[in-house]
Amino acid sequence: MKKLICSLCLGVVCFLGSRAEAIVIDPYDNALCPDGVYGLLYGNYYHADEFTGPDGKKAADADLTAAVSLLRTIGYKHIGKLPMAFQVIVPFGYVEEKKLFNEKSAGIGDIAFGPGVFLYNNEDTKTAISLWAYFIAPTGEWNKNQAINFGGNHWVFESQVAVNQQFGKFIYDMNINNYFHTKETDTQTELPNRLELEMSLAYQVTDKLVAGINGGGFWDLEDTTAGGVKVADSKAERAEIGLSGAYTFTDKLGANIRWSHDVSSQNSTEGDNFWLRLSYAF
Repeated sequence: MKKLICSLCLGVVCFLGSRAEAIVIDPYDNALCPDGVYGLLYGNYYHADEFTGPDGKKAADADLTAAVSLLRTIGYKHIGKLPMAFQVIVPFGYVEEKKLFNEKSAGIGDIAFGPGVFLYNNEDTKTAISLWAYFIAPTGEWNKNQAINFGGNHWVFESQVAVNQQFGKFIYDMNINNYFHTKETDTQTELPNRLELEMSLAYQVTDKLVAGINGGGFWDLEDTTAGGVKVADSKAERAEIGLSGAYTFTDKLGANIRWSHDVSSQNSTEGDNFWLRLSYAF
């Protein structure tokens, strides 16, 4: 039973890892950009040394590593007076677990794409609220005989409410995400709907340097379904907190660095996340 729970939570971990979407918010992420096309390159390294059970205690030792790069292209365009956006996210890299499963999966991850619309943007109060939709396609590396897979082999829909609020030199960004999974047909497993919260609070130290803290977590809203049956006590959750920094080199080129640590989890993993992001405005 312990290995089954670890296997189910790995499906979620690998899904998140392949898309590099676990708490990825940076300062100014949700502000409205001028019309144009922007390119971003993310590098992510995650390592966890334990799986946790439904009581939040260690269920098994782990040696789990995810090394992911992510290419993200996003375009902004006003349609009349309404600011719109569209983006495509392509992950590639590997996920490996050496202790419990001794498996590795590498290649292209599940590609995400979709539109966004800014429902409210007030330049006087420096407030922006936007709504995004992501369609996540089953393009990633998949082997039905492994617990470790870089792709999920099923479609996922994600809705996101994004907020940016600036108070003088302070910058606050927040995402509220909902994930809805279709059934994975090879193993007859369906991951539960999930609520995720991402937050960043930063300070504009100089005109080029930003420093802050970030954190958030996710909470499954129900148990995982395997073979048409709910797996009892399989709901997962995890919370993390960390530090971030950003530097603008030119009007077109910038970099972000971020670290976070898992402070609690249930039916998931506990470890550390490291991120590096380069951004360029075309």
